[in-house]
Amino acid sequence: MTVILFVEDDAVCRRSIAHFLRLSGYEIHEAENGEAALSLLATMQFDVVSDMNLPGKLKGIDILDALKAIDHNIEAILITGRGSEEIKSKANSLGADYVEKPVQLRELESTLQRRVGR
Repeated sequence: MTVILFVEDDAVCRRSIAHFLRLSGYEIHEAENGEAALSLLATMQFDVVSDMNLPGKLKGIDILDALKAIDHNIEAILITGRGSEEIKSKANSLGADYVEKPVQLRELESTLQRRVGR
């Protein structure tokens, strides 16, 4: 089973998307901010789906930078409510996809299948 760390500060959004992904066959671990995500990443290997705009010092792109320093084979998808060519370019340069908010669950699932399989 593919193990995903889902990072989203909006608790309702995080729980509902995590529930959908579990029903889709993924093992999901949740974090509410970048600091919590990095703590979990120190304990085991995950592929990551993360909101881009998180509270605190660490944003989604910072998590992605840290991930790629640990293992270049880790797959990542960034979620953003403010899509721009700059964000898309940065995500792509780090080997990540990105999905715009509001998240379409089937689009997220399709992107995950393409990136990590199941």
